[in-house]
Amino acid sequence: MESWKKNLYSLWFAQFVAMAGLSMVVPFLPFYLRDLGVTGKESVKLWSGLIYAAPFMISAFLQPVWGNLGDRKGRKPMVVRAMLGLSLANFLMGFAVSAPQLMVLRLFQGSLAGFMAPAIALMACCAPENKTGQALGTLQSSIVSGMIVGPLLGGVLSHLTGYRPLFFGTAFCCLVAASIVIFLVKEDFTRLEKKDRSAIKENILYVWKTPELRTLWFLIFLSQFSMVVVIPFLSLYVEYLKVTPAYVGLVTGLVFGIAGVANACCSPFWGRSSDRAGSRRVLSRALVGITLFSLPQAFVTSVSQLMVLRAGVGVFFSGVIPTINTIVRNSTPEKDRGAIFGIFQGGLLIGNMAGPLVGGALAAFLGLRSIFLINTAIFFGAYAWQRLRYRASGAV
Repeated sequence: MESWKKNLYSLWFAQFVAMAGLSMVVPFLPFYLRDLGVTGKESVKLWSGLIYAAPFMISAFLQPVWGNLGDRKGRKPMVVRAMLGLSLANFLMGFAVSAPQLMVLRLFQGSLAGFMAPAIALMACCAPENKTGQALGTLQSSIVSGMIVGPLLGGVLSHLTGYRPLFFGTAFCCLVAASIVIFLVKEDFTRLEKKDRSAIKENILYVWKTPELRTLWFLIFLSQFSMVVVIPFLSLYVEYLKVTPAYVGLVTGLVFGIAGVANACCSPFWGRSSDRAGSRRVLSRALVGITLFSLPQAFVTSVSQLMVLRAGVGVFFSGVIPTINTIVRNSTPEKDRGAIFGIFQGGLLIGNMAGPLVGGALAAFLGLRSIFLINTAIFFGAYAWQRLRYRASGAV
C-alpha cells in the first residue's frame, strides 16, 4: 500500500475514534450538571451553554499557535499532543465535583485541543497533488462519522453506567486514537532553519493580505456559523411540528443523524469531484445546493419533509469544508501549511461558537421558522460573494 494511503486510513480511524469519544459526552452534559448539584431549569441551561462553549473560547484562538508549532516540529507530534491532552482533560472531568470545576476542565480541554488542523496539513503534504481533494474529503468524513456514532454510544453507556463513566470512556478513546497515530502514521518531516520559519503574525498577515485566502476564511466561518445556527433549535422545531411527545427524542435524533450520515457518505465524492472538475466550481455547486435545501425548511409541515431537506443539506455541506481545505492547500507554501490550516480551523471554531449564541437571540425575537430563512440568506450571500470575488480575479 502506498504510504499516503496508509496515512489516510490511519488518520481516518484515529480521528473517528477520537471524535466518537468526544461527542459521546456532549449530549449528556446537562444531565451530568444535575449530578454535580446544579438545580433549576434556567441554571442548567446557563451552565450547559457555558460548559459547551468553553473549549471553543480557548481553542479557536490557539489553533494558529499549534499550527505554527506543527510547521516547526512536525504535524504528527501536534496530532498526538492534542489527542493525549484531550485524554487527560476528559479523565480529570470524570472526577469533577462541581460545575465550576467542570468549566475549568473544559477550558483546559480547549487549550490542548486541535488535532484536525495538523492532521489536514499532514495529509495535504503527503498526498499526491491530483489526489488531494479525495484525501481531504475522505478525512473529513471521519469527523462526521465519529460525531454520529458518539452520541449513540454515549446513550447506551449512560443507560448502563451513568454519566460520570462517559468521561473515562472519552479519555480511553482519545488515548487509543493517539496510539494509532504514534504507531501507524509516518511523516517525512524536515525541520526548517530558524531563518526560514514564519512567525504567527506573519501567517495571519499572509492570510489577510492574500485575497483568495481572506475570502476563504470568511467563507469557512460563514458556512460553519450558518450550519450550526439552527442546530440547538432543531429539537424545538421537531416539537413544533406536532410530533407525539413520547417520540420527540427519537425523531430529533433521526433529524440530526440523517444530515450527518449524508455528510459522511458524500465527503469522498466531493473530494474526487474537486480533483476532476476544479475546487472553485465544486465549492459554488455545494453552496447553491445548501441554499436550495435550506430555504424550504422554513415552510415544512411535517417531520418527513424536514428529514429529506436535512439530508440534502448534509449532502451538499460535505462539499464545502474539504473543498476549501483543498484550495487552501494549493494556495499555501508547504512550510506554512500547519499554521495556515490552524488559522482556518480557528475560523471554523469561531463560527461553531457564535452560531448558537446568535441563533438563540434570533429565535427568541423572530421565531423558529425565521432561523431557516436567515440561514438560507447567509449561504446564498456566501455563494454570491465568492462568485464575485473569483470573477473579479479572473479565476472563474
